[in-house]
Amino acid sequence: MADYYPLIARAIAGLDPNAPGEARRALYARARTALIQQLRGVQPPLSESEITRERLSLEEAVRKVESEAAQRAREASRPGGGARSSDALRRANPRPPEANTRPPEPTRRTPSSYAVFCL
Repeated sequence: MADYYPLIARAIAGLDPNAPGEARRALYARARTALIQQLRGVQPPLSESEITRERLSLEEAVRKVESEAAQRAREASRPGGGARSSDALRRANPRPPEANTRPPEPTRRTPSSYAVFCL
């Protein structure tokens, strides 16, 4: 099973920070569509349980990113929030340098999750 969180988080980080939630939801919808197309195109075909497992992994990543976005919004709305909250988020979720340069290794028979975000 692929770890979609770094890919989703990086894609969301590329959006305008002031963009409405609709921009994030549109990105998630494109990711879901691309993932399903990829999974259905794998040869030999994946089982429905394998496809479901990958879809659930993507949905978990989306939930985590949305939870973090909600936390940032709460912190930014507090007096003195803003820059401090984004600094705290970076410290809490440091990315290793290689996370910025290459996608995670794909799982057996599963297409690379990197292609999901090359939309």
